[in-house]
Amino acid sequence: MSTLESPPRLVSQESASTLISQESSTIIEGTEEIRSGDEISLFRGCVLEGRWEFVIPAYRNESEFHKIRINESRGTALHVAVNDGKVELVNILVGAILNHEGREVLRDDSALRSTNERGDTPLHLAASRGFIGMCICMIGENGERKDLIRVRNNKGETPLFRAVLTCQTKTFVYLYNVSKDVDVPLRNSDGDTILHHAIWRELLDLAIIIVRCYPELAKTRNKDGATPLKVLASKPSAFKSGSNLPWWKKILYYGILVEPLDVEKAIKFYMEKVEVEGHQDQVRIQLENEAKKAQIFVERKYATSVRFIKSAVRFAFKILSLSGLGVTAQDLKAIKKIRQKHKWGRQLLNIFMQRPHESYMGIGGGPPFMTFDRGDRNSVQITQQQLQMVGAASSGQNQQENTRTESAAKNEEKETTFVSVAKADIVDLVNELRNKVPSAPHDRTTPEKDNLLVVSMKNIKNKIGEHHVDKKETAFLTAAKNGIVEIVFELQSKIPSAVHETNSNNENVLLVAVKNRQTNVVEVLRKCLDKELFDSLILEVDNRDNTVLHLAAGTIGNTERTWQIAGAAMQMMWDIKWYQYVRTLVPEHFTFRTNKDDKTGGEIFKQKHKDLVKESSEWLKETSNSCSVVAALIAGVSFATSSSVPGGTDNGKPELEGQPAFDAFAIASLIGLCFSVTALIMFLAIMTSRKQAQDFRKSLPLKLLFGLSSLFVSIASMLVSFCAAHFFVLKDKYKNILFPVYIATCLPVTFYAVVQFPLYADLLKAIFKKVPQPSITSSQF
Repeated sequence: MSTLESPPRLVSQESASTLISQESSTIIEGTEEIRSGDEISLFRGCVLEGRWEFVIPAYRNESEFHKIRINESRGTALHVAVNDGKVELVNILVGAILNHEGREVLRDDSALRSTNERGDTPLHLAASRGFIGMCICMIGENGERKDLIRVRNNKGETPLFRAVLTCQTKTFVYLYNVSKDVDVPLRNSDGDTILHHAIWRELLDLAIIIVRCYPELAKTRNKDGATPLKVLASKPSAFKSGSNLPWWKKILYYGILVEPLDVEKAIKFYMEKVEVEGHQDQVRIQLENEAKKAQIFVERKYATSVRFIKSAVRFAFKILSLSGLGVTAQDLKAIKKIRQKHKWGRQLLNIFMQRPHESYMGIGGGPPFMTFDRGDRNSVQITQQQLQMVGAASSGQNQQENTRTESAAKNEEKETTFVSVAKADIVDLVNELRNKVPSAPHDRTTPEKDNLLVVSMKNIKNKIGEHHVDKKETAFLTAAKNGIVEIVFELQSKIPSAVHETNSNNENVLLVAVKNRQTNVVEVLRKCLDKELFDSLILEVDNRDNTVLHLAAGTIGNTERTWQIAGAAMQMMWDIKWYQYVRTLVPEHFTFRTNKDDKTGGEIFKQKHKDLVKESSEWLKETSNSCSVVAALIAGVSFATSSSVPGGTDNGKPELEGQPAFDAFAIASLIGLCFSVTALIMFLAIMTSRKQAQDFRKSLPLKLLFGLSSLFVSIASMLVSFCAAHFFVLKDKYKNILFPVYIATCLPVTFYAVVQFPLYADLLKAIFKKVPQPSITSSQF
């Protein structure tokens, strides 16, 4: 019987008028006969307003209320109670449902299977929020209703899947233990497993636990053919080689000790927490209350000491933060998290490497390739998904034929297989058909009369904005692209043949690494591989005949990545250093070798770096102008100071000659004049330079380094000469405070040195470092 046709009453007839008059503002007071629609509306209103004292009796008395949807998004009253986090209320409502349906067997039409608009059951919501007590209540103390774990929502996600997506490790462990003898789907509708999603979201500790619980997932591919190892290879932040930390944070990084995850202890720990939360809620609440009382007692008893310690700690971190190091409690926590993530990432990689061939190749979805044997050596390889795409293109045309007129259908049937393949965007089949049937590219479709080029361009236009997945790219190439040296080294050691693999652009591991500016990967391969093998890989070209020199110059793709350095000028210095480094790896004739666009690597470098050279030149010009003004002022002051002698002269000899302070004055004045003039000359040389691309390799960086260094020395010398000259005036009267005053006078120089130190470090790296640092897509924090 439908609840809408004949709904039950919320409460007894005697109390109906009271409920209406006191609680409902939408129903007229004193109404005796209540229509069914009013009862349902009143029930929904009570649930929305949280008047559960009227909902509970209805749930207990009539089962029809169990499945009434409050609205599409909220689902039933039980959904609302779970979302509100009301554990006791959920226990009451579930108990009412079980009293009507029975506790031993879960019915197919059970209210516990009711869903909202996303297809989520109450167990989905409880699992995604980590409400263990609610999960135990719905599933049962002994797992009587564990079939609820198999229910999937609109995206094909089970409650176990939802627990993984929301990083509810404790809930996942509980659901796994309950459902060991149940066939729970571990994939969603998109074909991704819980392990894929755990690694994608960088929940590495949870991923390690998942591999322990479901070992077969370590070698399972998703719909794109990606194994969990390949997903891990796309997460550079999970490894040390993919991090970019300042020097002082690296010191803290290595000073923090973290332990690998003990899976067995972790599962045992989470199960103990489940028992506490699921069966000892009252005890836990009581313990928390007692702990709060004890904390309040301690704070009252030692209020002064506690406040003093807290203030001292805050002040210490504040001083460290203002010092320019930026050390705060949040930074320490963040560094520890990074260190722990790297430890777990390495641990997960070691688990995959226990069976490297299975983790690398993967299983599931049938064989990755199907080969058509045509009796020749150049037979094309077609994936199953490509065949499905061709079938989908053909079936789509057949469906359209049924709705058109007979003549239009006949015209539509003239569409050739070549055009269908073009619509499916299968490049391998297009090339094969073009070789076998030369006239195929001239075929036309009807009634639009579009040839192959038009069809292909329409298909490309429709696919603009879609995420491109290179299904031919292996985990080894993905790791090289993202600069994860750990995975590259492990796979090269365990699967040596991986170095010969190429992606859809015919790029091998070296081409991929150079294209994405992963210098560490190139260095690791150069040291690990035999020289002959490395030379053979470095000589390969991609589909556009681009050599590693073309890719280092910035042909495609690598402009999206930046070096680990700030500023356009620094980027330009690293770019030309990288290009010259790659040029040392290739034969001399590669400098003159052209690609399919008839361009050499040098021509591409000049073309791609026009804007960057302009931006770098502007920055150098502005910096040189500002610094040259300061250098000129210091030169004038130093000249005036050096020409005046403290204490006067006697027959041409200084009166204070021989005293240490006078000697310091004389030397500092000379040094200040010399270095200020040197700085002025360096900055003038930068401003008058042609600022060509090759000048950013060493010429301009050296001039800028000497100019800034000379300016710093001249400023320091000017202050030293100033202090030495005033020493004779202040030494008798202010002898006790003389040195503190001098220290305060030198603070501007110290501040200048601290501010300019990062630029100094970058310049030194750009000039003297042989291999640039690897590029990154974003900083850590």
